[in-house]
Amino acid sequence: MNRRIDAGTLDALVLGTDETEEHAAWESLVQHPRGDEAFREAVARRRRKDLMAAALLGRPWLARTITSFLTLSRKTKSAPGVPFSLLFPDTELDALVSATLGPAEQEPATEIVQPRWGQIVPVRLGIGERITLEPAPGSEPVDVRYLCQGAEGALPTRTWKLEPGEAPVLLVALVGPRAGDTLAEGMTRATGMAGVLVLDRA
Repeated sequence: MNRRIDAGTLDALVLGTDETEEHAAWESLVQHPRGDEAFREAVARRRRKDLMAAALLGRPWLARTITSFLTLSRKTKSAPGVPFSLLFPDTELDALVSATLGPAEQEPATEIVQPRWGQIVPVRLGIGERITLEPAPGSEPVDVRYLCQGAEGALPTRTWKLEPGEAPVLLVALVGPRAGDTLAEGMTRATGMAGVLVLDRA
């Protein structure tokens, strides 16, 4: 096996469905020199999807915005050359540039979380903790917007402090919107966007 199993098959292996085709996929996976890495990535991807799905339940305002984000991001021809990172001023994660995605059902799980243009990453915070979307010095302007409990607005400081009852909060970094644009207008006009879904760690 010289190439990785496709993402769809890996997702099916993570879910553990018992199909004949998957037995061959398991054999190919264990024989691949990077099979363990591919499976870990698939598990992390599944965990992110589960966190996102749980946050969307009963929140049509959030589901509509995330659907629009994903649809519009696929139409973006190329990612902007603007590197940025997530900072966590109130936790030790700031030094590691990482965030907790767990706990899972049986044991805690952590994963390095990097913001990516065209994607939304879930991040768990404790009440009172802050997260900052920080563009690299000298890069073109990045406009950060928030969506919280159906209300939206600009976030000039690019920092959100999680208060009780707020989560989930969607933060969207946009390149290219106009001042005064709504979030929907900004996403339509943007040449690049990346999202962070802030969840309550409790």
